Amino acid sequence: MTHHTATRPTTPVRAALFPDGPDLLLLNPDICERRWRGERLRAGLRPRIVLTGLTGAVLAVLAASSDSGFSAVFALGAGTLAVGASTVAGWRNATRVLTDHRHGSGSPCRLDRVRGEFFLRSPDLAEVATAARTLIAGVDELHRSPARAWIDPALLGEVHRVVWETLCCLDRTRPARSLADDLAAEPDTEAGELAAAARQAVDVIDDSLGEVVRHVHACLVLTRAWEAKLRQRELAALTDRTLAVLPGHAHARRVAEAAEALPRAVFAHITAARDVTGAGAFPWEQPPSSWPRGRRILSRRDMPSRGARSDEGLS
Repeated sequence: MTHHTATRPTTPVRAALFPDGPDLLLLNPDICERRWRGERLRAGLRPRIVLTGLTGAVLAVLAASSDSGFSAVFALGAGTLAVGASTVAGWRNATRVLTDHRHGSGSPCRLDRVRGEFFLRSPDLAEVATAARTLIAGVDELHRSPARAWIDPALLGEVHRVVWETLCCLDRTRPARSLADDLAAEPDTEAGELAAAARQAVDVIDDSLGEVVRHVHACLVLTRAWEAKLRQRELAALTDRTLAVLPGHAHARRVAEAAEALPRAVFAHITAARDVTGAGAFPWEQPPSSWPRGRRILSRRDMPSRGARSDEGLS
């Protein structure tokens, strides 16, 4: 497919707001970034915004150069406020020129006036809206997929262009579809034959649309499979990094062996202190019948017998 190269925004599909609700729009691949910047600048410098800013600036300058007084202060504040408001409004219009189209049918913006000049969306192709929505969502997924880093950007641009041209072809079938419906409503037999011929011509184009949908879906299946592989690699690398910082079995065993000797060493010091102070026997050295009920005691398995010497066999 031969075509000229145009610099496009990174994501050819944008989420936008319309009077009938939110929707996805597919940008025209032939609109270069320079022209998009011009449209944003034009939206931010609408005559009303520019006039408000200039009026505020003139008012502020005149107030600053006049004698001090309440009127001068008020005029300076009003002028500054007008300049600030116009700046904010211009910035807002420039940044939302692609994403906010809630203008109403009576006052469309430049991007809405000619269908298909800047973008297309599924309601523009009401007869095949479901297929159009599927194609636009497919282009969006391909361009947002983590797998895009492994795909030639020119190939992603070609998918964008093929889908755009498909939607443009479908848009051009609108008169033929309307004609087929009108002819089918005619009682004349010959009109019915014309309606069948028109419908058949449209069906051929719809079949081609089905082919494009299947091919785009195949691209999505491939990228999803690669995404799963990438995710698997990420999880494997994360697991390796996490397990790599775990202490070795030999280290953990040495720590456990060092801890094993601690109770006996502590027991030696405690019993020695008992003997020096004459504090008497510990509860576990008493007959079980004399132990306090509910008191947690050390296991006989962990403690030396009562008759053992505190300074023998403890190391």
